[in-house]
Amino acid sequence: MNKLRKYFNSLNLQNKLRLCFIFLILIPSVIIGVAYYGVAYHSIIDIAKKNILDVVVKNTQLIDRQMSYIQDSAVNLNVDQELYRLLSDVETVPDSELLVKDKKIQAILQKYFVDDDIVTTTIMTEKFIFGDNSQLKVPVQNFFSSSLWESLRRRRGESQWIPTYIVEDTFGLDYTVENPTVYSLIQPLNPTFIDPERPSEVKKLPEDFNAVLVVSFRDNLIREMFESSNSVENSRFCISSAEGEIVSHTDPGMAGRKEELPWISCIQGRTGNMVLRYQGEKVLVCYAVSDVTGWVFASVTPVRGLVHNVLSLQTLTCFLCILLFVLTMLVSKIFARKITLPVENLVGAMKQVGKGDFSVRLSTNGLDELQYLTEKYNEMSEKIQILIEENYASEIRNRESEIMALNLQMNPHFLYNTLNIINMMALEEGNGEISRMLLCLSDMLQYTFRNKQELAPFADEYLWLRNYLHIMEMRFEGKFRVIYEVEPCMGQYRVPKLLLQPLVENAIVHGFSEMKSGGLLRICGFVEEETIVLEVEDNGKGMSREEIENAMHGDYHRIGLENTLRRIQLLYGDEGAMQIESVPLKGTRIRITIPVPGDGQEGES
Repeated sequence: MNKLRKYFNSLNLQNKLRLCFIFLILIPSVIIGVAYYGVAYHSIIDIAKKNILDVVVKNTQLIDRQMSYIQDSAVNLNVDQELYRLLSDVETVPDSELLVKDKKIQAILQKYFVDDDIVTTTIMTEKFIFGDNSQLKVPVQNFFSSSLWESLRRRRGESQWIPTYIVEDTFGLDYTVENPTVYSLIQPLNPTFIDPERPSEVKKLPEDFNAVLVVSFRDNLIREMFESSNSVENSRFCISSAEGEIVSHTDPGMAGRKEELPWISCIQGRTGNMVLRYQGEKVLVCYAVSDVTGWVFASVTPVRGLVHNVLSLQTLTCFLCILLFVLTMLVSKIFARKITLPVENLVGAMKQVGKGDFSVRLSTNGLDELQYLTEKYNEMSEKIQILIEENYASEIRNRESEIMALNLQMNPHFLYNTLNIINMMALEEGNGEISRMLLCLSDMLQYTFRNKQELAPFADEYLWLRNYLHIMEMRFEGKFRVIYEVEPCMGQYRVPKLLLQPLVENAIVHGFSEMKSGGLLRICGFVEEETIVLEVEDNGKGMSREEIENAMHGDYHRIGLENTLRRIQLLYGDEGAMQIESVPLKGTRIRITIPVPGDGQEGES
């Protein structure tokens, strides 16, 4: 399975689509063909089972009717008074009279048994054979030493039907007879005489007198009946005893043999059918058990002969599947090519982009997803090309800026030195305030030039803010004063650089703009539940709700508020926030909350 998966993954898109087309068309076709074949196969078998079984049952009933008539005639023979009279003195009469008795007994037998298929009808006695024995020519002593006589004695004198046997082998003859194979009805005879004048007196032959009626039949009687009703090519019939002794068979040479018949052991009930293997092929066996003889009448039909039309349909289905496969290959190639051509063009264009060529543009002539993708590729290539050109120009400007920066790299040192000279001059003049302002400005400039990172220790930020506010207090002398409420632990955390400067500047420039004096600016900083809280509060003129909205959405007078909020959102996302509370003529309070930074972001106080 893994090999198939790897092989499928290694195929290009066109071949994958072709395989999908082939499977989607062939698999349903094959399933439908197999299902149709299975339904047709079982339907034909079921119809054949019913029709053939009906024929077997009817033939069995016809043969049973004929054999039952023979059996009844044999029973009636026992009450024939003339037969009793003729057999009562057989042991004592001279041999010359036996021939006269034989003719009279033959006439009696012909009266009871009239059938063209009867080979012989004889009465076997230990002294003489009465009846027509001209065709079999079985001597008396040979009969009473045969297996037929032994079988009769084992059955305690019950009449029985003997399956087809070979006359020479059964009776031990050293010569051939006219009908070498026959099946027979054998029944012991015990004729009785009832006197019409004295019905209570019943006369019987002596118990030690052995007389046996033997009626022998040609096996072709049954064979001709089954052959005339056979309508399936290569179908065979087989009539056998429950022990497998063949009574009659399509092949005359099988009569009289004993065979291993596989359906004998599978018989359930008086009639039925089954499908099994016999002589190397699959066959349908329909059987019926005779109520008279107990023999099994079976029709053996090759399944191939029943479903030869279905097999032709199977061959046609295979041919159609092959034709469908060829057509599917052609159609799938056309459609797959139609679908994958835009993809191949897009892949080729992508390869050109990978080589640095962004000038390739693809044509679009449809509304499907691939055409949409092609349009977006064209737009992307065009934008990338524009960005590359802009980036190239920006790179040139950056290099120019770097050169200019190198030329001006001494400017900060020059500025620091100049401020120091002014500071010394202020001290010489005895002006301490100017000297302090210069020192504050110098520290602010050093902090600004030295720290290039986005985040800075709050201690440095706090020092810068105090320097800035000192200069602003000197500038707006007496206009406001500052209160600092910052916890000492705040110095260890890192905060965005120059975070509070825009807020403080807005409070001084806008909040105190209409005040001559009495301004109060409060700077707070503390930690609350893993959150750093910074507040800038003033008692200036305040802002209305509309002014707050304008300040937060691009009012150029208070652009620092919008920028501060954007920096907080970019650095901390939803964990950072800025809230503005303001009441006109009473003042404004701005509260910033940011998460306490990790160990890697903490600084020294």
